[in-house]
Amino acid sequence: MKACDNTSVGIVITDHQGLYLMFDRATFPSGTAPAAGHIDDHGTAEDAARAEVEEELGLTVTGLTHVTGWWRGNRCRRLPGARGTGHDWTIYQATVTGDLTPSTRETTNVRWIAPDALQELADRTVAYAQGHLTDAEFAAAPGIEPVWMQWLANIAAIHISPDDLLRVDQLTR
Repeated sequence: MKACDNTSVGIVITDHQGLYLMFDRATFPSGTAPAAGHIDDHGTAEDAARAEVEEELGLTVTGLTHVTGWWRGNRCRRLPGARGTGHDWTIYQATVTGDLTPSTRETTNVRWIAPDALQELADRTVAYAQGHLTDAEFAAAPGIEPVWMQWLANIAAIHISPDDLLRVDQLTR
């Protein structure tokens, strides 16, 4: 199994109506999230952002704006890297073009989500972090992938209390 490079990129895509392009992860970890992936597979963070959108969604990135990111101790499918378990994240907002042709290997239930529905998914993740949902219940009908809660809160796409954000962050370890 490949070792983690401890770097990840995430790409938030919205349309002209303010809808978010999200999907349920077909692989670990469970949750609804935007496109993301390791940087080492592609070169630079920008190269990785463009490649992950193409791989996961079949779309071409026409513009990238760095919006947030820093080190997070989140697990992934790979073996721990030189810096242990976690990733130095670079999060972009992107504009895209092309026809949506999602990867069936990495994505399920690809959809455009309105801000209020995105908040409902965030609330489901909070309920999971508070122990109101089992692992199986969350996997069967996921909320936001836990690592994404911080990034979506940073760009004001969702609202979450600092205490709940700490609870959710524990799910990523």
